Amino acid sequence: MVVPALVVLLGIMFSIAASAQDKIIRKDGQEIHAKVLGTDSKYIRYKRFSNPTGPDYFIFHSEVSKIEYEKAGAGQEQKPLKLAREQANETTAVDLQLLESNALKYKKRSNIYLAAGTAAMVAGAATFIKLGKDYNSYTSEIRKTNDAYTAWYKANYEGSPPTGDLQKKESFGAFATPGIYFGAAAVAGGLALEWIGLKNLRLTRKTRSELAQKKKELSFQPFYSPSRRATGLTIAFSF
Repeated sequence: MVVPALVVLLGIMFSIAASAQDKIIRKDGQEIHAKVLGTDSKYIRYKRFSNPTGPDYFIFHSEVSKIEYEKAGAGQEQKPLKLAREQANETTAVDLQLLESNALKYKKRSNIYLAAGTAAMVAGAATFIKLGKDYNSYTSEIRKTNDAYTAWYKANYEGSPPTGDLQKKESFGAFATPGIYFGAAAVAGGLALEWIGLKNLRLTRKTRSELAQKKKELSFQPFYSPSRRATGLTIAFSF
């Protein structure tokens, strides 16, 4: 007959559907027929099997005895999916660690380059100061020698001594070579190192700003209250 056959068919379909559902077994013995969407360290997120298009529900792990998954075979336990929030938190944690590592790396480079640049410029400036003092002493000795010779010449002869008889002083560049080149190279190298150090300092500040911004992002935590049968989101700020 058609009616009994239809009843049998519906019974078979119902038994198949019933076996193709997850079961959340609470510690008080209550069974929740559901489709488990994911879990994290605190919550289990699911949809009621009787209302697959309805809202998501959350229940604490501490209230659950076990979960029987639809695809778990005998002696097997299906590994549940993580909630998107937990995956996002793990990704965010990796990002924060990377930003913190980069900030420390840029800061270390900045300190090294700035210190080296300052030392190089100080060395170059000290070289120029020393060369300037030596040149002043040199010209002073030349002047004293020429003055003494001019006084002797006037005492023994009439008029001033010929210009060719007097000692001629070298220019600063000629006197200071090659030291002047070492000094110039030290200053130029110091400026280059300072520029690299300042660039890394800017990267340090930029990275720390990104790190601070990520730490200020909203953290959404779902909750489920069995007593009130209510779900929601807890919004936490991290500063």
